[in-house]
Amino acid sequence: MNTLTATVFDNTLNFVGEGPLWHPMTQTLYWVDFPNHILHSRKGDHKVEQRFDDMVTALAWVNNETLLLSSDKGLNTYNTSTHKQTFLCSVEADKPDNRSNDGRADPWGGFWISTMHSDAHENEGAIYRYYNGVVTQVVSDLTIPNGICFDKLRARAYYADSKTQKIYRFDVDSLTGSPIGESVLFFDYSSSAVSPDGAIIDSEGNMWIALWDGARVDCISPEAKVIQSLATQTPRPTCPAFGDDGTTLYVTSAQCGLEDTPVDAIPHGATLAFKNAVKGVSEPCVKIDGF
Repeated sequence: MNTLTATVFDNTLNFVGEGPLWHPMTQTLYWVDFPNHILHSRKGDHKVEQRFDDMVTALAWVNNETLLLSSDKGLNTYNTSTHKQTFLCSVEADKPDNRSNDGRADPWGGFWISTMHSDAHENEGAIYRYYNGVVTQVVSDLTIPNGICFDKLRARAYYADSKTQKIYRFDVDSLTGSPIGESVLFFDYSSSAVSPDGAIIDSEGNMWIALWDGARVDCISPEAKVIQSLATQTPRPTCPAFGDDGTTLYVTSAQCGLEDTPVDAIPHGATLAFKNAVKGVSEPCVKIDGF
């Protein structure tokens, strides 16, 4: 385990903190507490909370003041100044018992979003890509799809199923990001008690993945070797994000199920930071006509 120490970036206790997004244009960290329908943002000491009617689970940025929100109702744009939402499209409108889960912008201007049954019924989840105004299914028959991230240099996409505790990868077109071929197993945690959750890829193609019930973030090389681990000092980290100049690793966490678990150095559900941990890359924007 690496000796880098986690610090508390924000001490708001999220029931399930998720989807951290560092906006490179505004130098702001956004994240959600999705069971409570709250979008958090923090820039320096300035903190804002916005409550939504819908359950927003994943974020991306479009321009200086516009975010893309993925919720149980579909995809919306959100103006951070006026707080106005504009509906873009539905995702799985024919499955009212499903909701969105993980999501991330890809380096080609698209946005990938996973879905799952609200009660995590097996094989009811999928992953979709929103690109040029069209939603296309990428993967089906998943239970708790997470870990969506991209290695542009190697033209790879990754995803995990937290239920099976496995991470997969597949090739994408180097020019458009469109999926090519079938998924292959990349990494297997099923012999352990941890579940792979949110993930990102650094400047060297390494995956940084939060491990639910693992109290750590693992760094996995493109060759599928664990080369580093960061102790989060709270059992349920959910998702990492690169911030600042790319050397800070922010990590959201969950209080869910830990209400009676003693706290170590990091309160359960807090958002934490590892300074000078890595050289990350800026999160790409989603390209939407009219923005």
